[in-house]
Amino acid sequence: MLCILLVDENPTDRLLVIRDLEREFPDLQVLEITDYQTLERAIASGGFELVITDYRLNWGNGLDVLRMSKAQYPQCPVIMFTGSGNEEVAVEAMKAGLDDYIIKSPRHYFRLAVAVRGILERYTAQRQLTHLENRLQSLLNRLNVGVFRVTPNGLLLESNQAFLQLIGCASLADAQRLNLRHLFWETFDPVAHQIQPQEIQVPQANGQPNRWVLLTQYLNTEDSETVIDGIVEDITELKQAELALRQLNETLEARVAERTAQIEEVNEQLEGFAYSVSHDLRAPLRAIESFAQILKTDYVAHLDATGQDYLNRIETSAEFMNHLIDSLLEYSRINLSALQLEPLDLNRVVTQALAQLELEIREKQADITVSPSLPMVYGHFTNLVRAVLNVISNAIKFVSPETRPRVTIWAEEINDHKWVRLWVEDNGIGIDEEYHQRIFSVFERLHGIEVYPGIGIGLAIARRSVERMDGQIGVESVVGQGSRFWICLRKYEG
Repeated sequence: MLCILLVDENPTDRLLVIRDLEREFPDLQVLEITDYQTLERAIASGGFELVITDYRLNWGNGLDVLRMSKAQYPQCPVIMFTGSGNEEVAVEAMKAGLDDYIIKSPRHYFRLAVAVRGILERYTAQRQLTHLENRLQSLLNRLNVGVFRVTPNGLLLESNQAFLQLIGCASLADAQRLNLRHLFWETFDPVAHQIQPQEIQVPQANGQPNRWVLLTQYLNTEDSETVIDGIVEDITELKQAELALRQLNETLEARVAERTAQIEEVNEQLEGFAYSVSHDLRAPLRAIESFAQILKTDYVAHLDATGQDYLNRIETSAEFMNHLIDSLLEYSRINLSALQLEPLDLNRVVTQALAQLELEIREKQADITVSPSLPMVYGHFTNLVRAVLNVISNAIKFVSPETRPRVTIWAEEINDHKWVRLWVEDNGIGIDEEYHQRIFSVFERLHGIEVYPGIGIGLAIARRSVERMDGQIGVESVVGQGSRFWICLRKYEG
C-alpha cells in the first residue's frame, strides 16, 4: 500500500490527482491536507511515503510544507504540483531538497503519476543500496581480516590495510621489501588449487612480538601468470586464550583435588563438632532427666501442686531439648552427606512418608487423599521422604482446633513436561504472604508452642533436602483459607 500526503486546498484538483494516481497505484491511500493543523498532526504521526503539495496555500506555501517534511523525514520524497509558482520558486524549492516540480495543468496530470513512480523507484533503490553498503561497511569494520596477493616467489603484489597491520608494515612498499615466500608457499595442493588453512606465527617488521594468524590461500592464474590470493585473520587473542586455558587445565585437577580434600576435612570437622555438641548437650540433659525422675518417684508426695507443676515442666522442657538436638543433627547430616540422585516413584515416596506419620494421622483423624498415579522424578529417596513427611506433618498440625485436617496430594508436569511439581494442599489456618519465605528458615515459628507444638525446623529440613536434589520448594497460602505447599523436581524421562 502506498500512503501519501496530498496538500492542496482545491477539492477539484485533489480529486483529479487522486484519480490519476489510483490508475497507477491501485492500493493508494491518500491523506488530504487542507489546513496547517492537519498537516502538523500528519507529519508528527508519520507513516507516509511521499508528499505532493501545491505552492499557494491560504495558510502558507509549498516551501513551508517542503521544509517541514524534510526536517522530520529527510528521506521522504516531496513533489510540488502547482500552477501558481515560478522559476524562482522552483529553484528555491530544489535547493531545499524538492524531488520534482510539475506545473499543474490538464496536460501535465499524467506526468504526476510517472514522476511519483520514478521517484519511489529511485528512493527504493537508494535505500537498498544504502542498506547494502551499511551492512558491508559494518561487516568490514567488525572483521580483522587481511587480504593479499603474492607471487610464488613471495613478492607481495596487492593487500589491504588490515594485512599490512598484521605483518607490522606501514605501507605496501615496506611490505614489498620483505620476502613472504616462507609464509605463503608451503603446502600447495595442485588438485584442490588451495593451500590448506593453517595457523601460523607471523614475524612483525616493526619488531613487535609475533602474531598468530589463520591463513587461507588459493592458487589463481591470470594471463599465464600464477599468483596466490589469500586472507589472514588475526587469532592472537584466541591463541593466547588457548594457552591460558591449557595452563589452567594443567593445574585445575590438582586444585580440585586440593579443594575437595579441604571440603572433606571441613565436613569431617563439622560432623565431629555436631556430634560433640550433641554429646556435650545431652550429658547435662540426661542428668536433669534423671534427677527429675528421682524427684517424681521418691519425693512427689512431699511436693505441693505448684512443685509438681514445676517438675512436669522440667520433664517437658528436657523432652523438647532432646527433640531439638535430634533435629539439629538431622539438619546437619543433610548438609554433610553426598547425594546420588536416581529415578524415584513419587507414589512410593508419599506412601513411605504417610506410613511414618500413621500415628499422627490417626490421632488427628486426618483425611488424606493421594492422586492414584504420581510421576517419576530424579531425587534421593531418604531426603525426599524426609521433605514430603515434614510438609504433610505441617499440613496436619496447623489447623483450627475444631477442624478435622484434610490433605490432598497430587502432581503436575510443568516447563514442557521437564519438571514435576508435587502439591500438598490443606485446609489449615493459612500463612500471611509476609512469611511465605521465612517459614523455611531454621527455628522460624509463627505461633507459640503452647498453641501448635514443634520446634520450627521441619520446613527448614524439607527445604534443604529438596535443594540438595537440585529442586525447589515453596508455598501458596492465604490466612484462613489453607495452604498449598509444592516441591519441584526434574522429571524422569525413562
